[in-house]
Amino acid sequence: MEHYEAFLQSKNWLDNDLDARYINVNHPYAILISGDEGQITLRGNTGSDNGQNGEEIFSFSSLKDLQEWFENNIGE
Repeated sequence: MEHYEAFLQSKNWLDNDLDARYINVNHPYAILISGDEGQITLRGNTGSDNGQNGEEIFSFSSLKDLQEWFENNIGE
């Protein structure tokens, strides 16, 4: 799925467990990447599960959509 990893790392979102769940300690979200489905999901980060069971907030079908959301909602 495109170059999502480089983009997220440039914004300080990390996949510490190498399971396609990106977190940033400064934000209450987790970003889950599903390469098979071609989907990026923004979820609430409920703590220790890194967003696995969190409420889905937004779903993106491309890196461009995710980048626009960052610019409009996080200011990055």
